[in-house]
Amino acid sequence: MDKVRLGVIGCGNMSKVHMATALGASEDTSEELRPYASAVQLHGLADVTEEKAEAARAEFGGEYVTDDPERIFTDPDIDAVLITTWHDTHAPFSLRAMEAGKHVLIEKPMAMTEAECDQILEAEERTGVKYMVAFRCRFAMGTRDVKREIPSPDNVITFARVPGIWGPQIWAQDPIKGGGQILSQGCHVVDLMMYLAGSEPESVYATGGVKHHESPEVIDTVNASVRFANGAVGSFMGGDGGAGRLLLPGAYVSCPFFVMAVDKGRSGIAIDHGQNARFESAVPADVWTPPYEIADYAEEFGNNKSSGMGDILPSFGRSIIEDETPIATAVDGARATRFILKCFESVRTGEIVKF
Repeated sequence: MDKVRLGVIGCGNMSKVHMATALGASEDTSEELRPYASAVQLHGLADVTEEKAEAARAEFGGEYVTDDPERIFTDPDIDAVLITTWHDTHAPFSLRAMEAGKHVLIEKPMAMTEAECDQILEAEERTGVKYMVAFRCRFAMGTRDVKREIPSPDNVITFARVPGIWGPQIWAQDPIKGGGQILSQGCHVVDLMMYLAGSEPESVYATGGVKHHESPEVIDTVNASVRFANGAVGSFMGGDGGAGRLLLPGAYVSCPFFVMAVDKGRSGIAIDHGQNARFESAVPADVWTPPYEIADYAEEFGNNKSSGMGDILPSFGRSIIEDETPIATAVDGARATRFILKCFESVRTGEIVKF
């Protein structure tokens, strides 16, 4: 296969970020992935509001628009599907696409329940299609540096608390449609924590609860300790109602997230969604020399390029064209969802929860 004909389900803001890279149209796509970006062609665009799909087609291209996703799934001229809808539709749409033989690029979170995770994993193995989760932090410039320099940390410290409190009018805060801030946004850095740790989680103990909202259904505060199978440990602090920028004075942050990897006197921190990074050493220079102290990639290259967002769809295209394993698979998507759900279970039970 030398091209990927793409169907799109959901034509909102995140979808537009991905569609902007099709046909190699974005300068934010890295040079190595530019040929694969050029090979991705927009074909059918679906949205519950057909006018929104038509506006996207006018901006990015495509053969047709529809308000019926089934037309995308059954179209023999479509090879792969990009899904950027509300979270409660991610698993059903993923499963329908795989059963139709379409490769899938899904926005996070991949699924909202462990049962959905199991169903997607089974379908991926059975159908043999490529399935990729758009975990943007893996593509970011700062993340790449931290992963390269500290590949096997013994401690991973993760912070995903946003300033302000999500109101009940925000669809992602709805327990059915979105699952709340931690599942919706915290899954980014949970995946980054797992990616940098390089090991499966073994157990987690979490405290927290509902601190900022009236609904008891969506936990909005989690402070968790995790043990990994390789003996490494970590921590995860997630929720809203915080002012995380206080922890990163002088650093660019569009969202006050960070993940810090520590290993025997070596430390590296990926900031925000991984756009920027900082390093510190407590070991002799002949043992390890950090590549730099501070990298402000977002300021140097712009937030879109430093975040790696321009590489997600092209990377997905490469996995299909070259028959490679995607950079973030259904296993990775399931791991992030399971971890957050087990944090919630630990909060509610007061017990250590094993994986």
